[in-house]
Amino acid sequence: MAGWNEETVDSEAVMNLVSIGSIEDPRLDPYRNLRTTNLTRFSGRFIAESRPLVQRLLASQLEVESILVDQEDLPQAIPWLPSDVPILVIPHELVADLIGFDFHRGFMACGIRPPMPKWEPQEHWNERGCRSDWNAVMLVGVQDPENMGSIFRSCAALGIRDVVLGPNCVDPFARRVLRVSMGNAFKLSFYRTEQVADTLKSASQVGIESLAACLSAKSIELTQYRRSGPTLVLFGNEAHGLPEECIELCSKGIRIDMAMGTDSLNVSVAAGILLHYVCRIADQ
Repeated sequence: MAGWNEETVDSEAVMNLVSIGSIEDPRLDPYRNLRTTNLTRFSGRFIAESRPLVQRLLASQLEVESILVDQEDLPQAIPWLPSDVPILVIPHELVADLIGFDFHRGFMACGIRPPMPKWEPQEHWNERGCRSDWNAVMLVGVQDPENMGSIFRSCAALGIRDVVLGPNCVDPFARRVLRVSMGNAFKLSFYRTEQVADTLKSASQVGIESLAACLSAKSIELTQYRRSGPTLVLFGNEAHGLPEECIELCSKGIRIDMAMGTDSLNVSVAAGILLHYVCRIADQ
């Protein structure tokens, strides 16, 4: 137990504390050189950083492989650290050398990525029974981590659990995405689709209305929209929006009319406005 004051450590929690004396320890591999590598995308793992995110990860249904704790922050963490996850305790002066940048939040965790199955509307409908008030989001080409994280936060706040990720999206478990989402990404169910057109056709066949967030000629102003059942809302790339093929295959296009010569909104801001209307107002 060298390296911390044993009087500050609960005796029942000691068993899973691991004192790390060298950054070459292989148990630290998931946390190594995080500034320049993102191996977690291919290793089946992801990294959550800061105490709030680690705590929200622990409160979720996701599996946690290990927790990395700055030795200086260990005493304050004893009340909430779990007894069934390895707690890797590292001297403060080694943290920056390990992860590749100055880190002052004190805590990181390595989680196991959940499966991201292909979204099949018919199977989803049969297995989960999509109700008339069911809502989901599909992202196509959303590449900015801050935008994606903000959209996830809005989804959780509005009770939208299902998120479908189309081609060319940023990693939903990237560290920046998780930070901006404030850990709300841990509450969501992620699906993937490589063929957006086929997915939209299948959704239509089972009675899911698809809404394209767009400024095209076919779009209607948001306040004119009234929902008629299960709804899938699509958002596109920050710079270019949704591909024209997606817009044409959606049931409707919706837009936010703007004032003072404003021609567009950030995609995450637009998503918050549109999703709130669809979930809370459009069926009134």
